[in-house]
Amino acid sequence: MADPMIALIRENFTGVEARWWWERRMSGGIEICQELDPEAMSREVAAKSGRESSEVRRIIEKELGLEDSEPVVFTFEIAGDATTEEAARMLRERSSAPEGIALSLYRQVEEAVKAS
Repeated sequence: MADPMIALIRENFTGVEARWWWERRMSGGIEICQELDPEAMSREVAAKSGRESSEVRRIIEKELGLEDSEPVVFTFEIAGDATTEEAARMLRERSSAPEGIALSLYRQVEEAVKAS
C-alpha cells in the first residue's frame, strides 16, 4: 500500500515550492502538510509589489492574525476511502501553484498590500 501511495503523491502533488510532507493517518488516509513561512512570503510579495519587506511583513501579521513571523503549518486530509482518482484530483488542485495550499492566503495578502 505504501508504494502506490508514494507514487500517487509524487505524481500528483507537484509544483509547490514551499516545504511540504505527507503523513499516513490511522484511518488509512493521508494528510498533506505544508509550511508557510511569513518571512519568505513577505519577501516574495514585496518583490512582486515593489514594497518594503518589513511593511509587507506587518500586513501579513495583521491579515493572517499572526503574533510573530514563525512558520505555520497548513494541512489537508484525504480520507482513506477516497478513490485513486479522487485523491489524485485533490492533490493536483492543491499543488497547481507554487504557493500550494497557501495560495488563497497569498492572494489575500497581495490584495491587502495593494489596498494599503
